[in-house]
Amino acid sequence: MTTALIPWRSYQEDIAGDVCPLTGTGSYAPKHNPMVFFDDVTDARSATSAYCIQHVRPYAELARDLDADDVAAYNFITPNLCDDMHDSCGGDSIAHGDAWLAREVPTIMASKAYKDGGALFIVWDENEGTPGGAIGLIAMSPFVKAGYANSISYTHSSLLRSVQDVFALQPYMRNAVDANGLNDLFTRFP
Repeated sequence: MTTALIPWRSYQEDIAGDVCPLTGTGSYAPKHNPMVFFDDVTDARSATSAYCIQHVRPYAELARDLDADDVAAYNFITPNLCDDMHDSCGGDSIAHGDAWLAREVPTIMASKAYKDGGALFIVWDENEGTPGGAIGLIAMSPFVKAGYANSISYTHSSLLRSVQDVFALQPYMRNAVDANGLNDLFTRFP
């Protein structure tokens, strides 16, 4: 995205915003923030990387940026380990994650960025341990086909392929080359 001059940000829950978050803190887990694994983002894994600090921001800033219509073209959002349904954090992890989504998704959907053709993808990174089992993805957009169903096989690489299609980023990365894109889910897709 950087080389293609596409504005981007990564909003991460539980980071301070004054360092490049290369290590875990609180319930923040870098393993769920792919941006910190790119040397060109982190200046070769430097916690003081100004570029990383500029682009990897605390999740608490997202609502303000949405309200000011100052979000990037591509935004990667990660809840902390309590809010992402990984850990119970003292209760039912699924109910806790559902409550987080119920609070946060309406803010995104009410934003100008979303209403003007944005898309929100809620993606789980694993299933319940069943080999080859389904992994959840919810696609939300003013252009999504409501109630649509099909028999097309999708993978995590399908989302990657679709993001590359939206931003005209070629060549396709890794398994996105052979993945089915998600464009069939939308009434209008770039």
